[in-house]
Amino acid sequence: MDFKTVAVNAAKEAGKVILELSKDKIKYQKKSKHDILAEADLKSEESIISEIKKNFPDHSILSEEKGEDNNGSEYLWVIDPVDGTMNYAHGLDEYCISIGLLRNEERILGVIFLPSLNKLFVAEKGKGATLNGKKIHVSDESELSNMIAATDNSSNEPHRSHAYDLMKKVSPEVRCTRIFGSCAIHSAYVAEGKFDFYFKSNITQWDFAAGILIAEEAGGLVTDFDGNKITKLSKNIVISNNKNHKRILEIFKD
Repeated sequence: MDFKTVAVNAAKEAGKVILELSKDKIKYQKKSKHDILAEADLKSEESIISEIKKNFPDHSILSEEKGEDNNGSEYLWVIDPVDGTMNYAHGLDEYCISIGLLRNEERILGVIFLPSLNKLFVAEKGKGATLNGKKIHVSDESELSNMIAATDNSSNEPHRSHAYDLMKKVSPEVRCTRIFGSCAIHSAYVAEGKFDFYFKSNITQWDFAAGILIAEEAGGLVTDFDGNKITKLSKNIVISNNKNHKRILEIFKD
C-alpha cells in the first residue's frame, strides 16, 4: 500500500481504539504535575506502529511515548498517538491522532484525525491539503487586529510561565486568542482558515510533524520566531496564513 493509505488507515484504526476506550472511565497516570499518560495514548500508539511496521518494516519510527526506533532508513514516521490527552480524559472533543512522514528529513505526508468529530486532515507534498477529501485553504485575513491567534499551555512549569508571557504580548495585537490544548489541531485549524496564526514555544517533533505540511499545503507559512525554517531542533514555531507573517514575528522579538 502507498504511504497515504497506510497513514489514513492507521489513524482511523487508532481512532476506533480511542473511542472505544472512552466509553468507560478514562484510565490514566500522572507523568508530571501538569501532564498525564492515558491508556489510550499507549493503545493508540501500539495500533499505529503495528500498522506501519506491517507495511513498511524497514522504516524508522519516532513516537511520543515509545521514543525512536531508528533503522537507518531514509523514511521516518513521527507519531503523536493522542494529542490533547487532557481534553480526552475530560470528555472534550479536541484531541487527535497525528502522523507525519519524512523522507531524508523532508516532510512528505501529514495526517491528523479527530475521531470524536470525524475530521480527517491530509496533506501530501505538492498536492495540497484536504479535510474529509475536500480541499482546504488558509484564511485571507491580513489585518493583525482582526486575526484570531491560537497557542498552547505547557506541562513544564517554566515553559508554562513563558507561554503566558508570550500570550500577554500577542493578545493586545489581535482580536482574540484561543487555547485548544493540541498543537496538531491548532495547525489543522490554521490550514482550514479557522485560525489566522498559531504560536508556541517548547515544541517537539511529534507536535508539528503532520501539522506543518498540512498548513503549508493549504497556503500557510511556518517558521520559528526568528523566521527560520523548522527543523527537528527548533524550539518554537509560528504557523500563519502567510498574510502578515513578518509583522507577527515582530511581536516575539526580545
